[in-house]
Amino acid sequence: MNRGKAGFDRFTTFLLFLVFAGLATWGIGLAVDWDVAHRIGEYADRDFWAGLPDRENYDNILRITSLVLFVLGLVLLAVNIERKRLGRKTSPASGTAGVISIHPADLASAVAQTFEARDDIRSATFRAVQDRSTDVLEIRLRATADADVMGLREACTQASSDIAAALPDQDIRPRFLLQIEQVTQGN
Repeated sequence: MNRGKAGFDRFTTFLLFLVFAGLATWGIGLAVDWDVAHRIGEYADRDFWAGLPDRENYDNILRITSLVLFVLGLVLLAVNIERKRLGRKTSPASGTAGVISIHPADLASAVAQTFEARDDIRSATFRAVQDRSTDVLEIRLRATADADVMGLREACTQASSDIAAALPDQDIRPRFLLQIEQVTQGN
C-alpha cells in the first residue's frame, strides 16, 4: 500500500472514530443525566426524526442512502485490494543490437524452484510486487523442522546476490520469508 492510500485509510478511520466516539459519549451522557448531553439532544429536531418513517418518500430515502453507502464501501474496498505487480524490466545491458528484458516474477520463480530442489524445503512460493513504493521479489520458504537454518540463510544470501547480478542497476529488493514447521513429538 502506498502512502496516499494509507493516508486515505487513516483519515477515513479517524473520521469514523470521531463520529462513533461522539455518539457514544452523547449516549453515555444521556444515560448518566449530564446537562451537556441533554443540551446537545435539544438541537436534534426530534419531530423530524420521529416522523421520518411516516413520510411518503421514506422508501426512496432508504434506497438512496443504502446506494450511496454501498458505492462508498466499494470505493474503499477497491482502494485497498489493488496489488501492484511488477512488469517487465529492461536490462541496462541492452544496446543497439536489441533489447534485453526480463520479468521479475520469472526470476523469482526460478529462485523458488531452486529452493524447492533442496531436501529441507517442503515448498517455495514467490511473488513480485511493489510494496510501499519498493519493488520486491518475495520468496516464501516452508522448511522442515530439522532444516539447516544457517545453510538456508547462506543460500538466501547467495540467491540475493544472484538476483542483483541478474537485474543490474535495478532497485528490486529480495525478501525471503522462512517458515519452519513444528517439531512433532514421537510417542
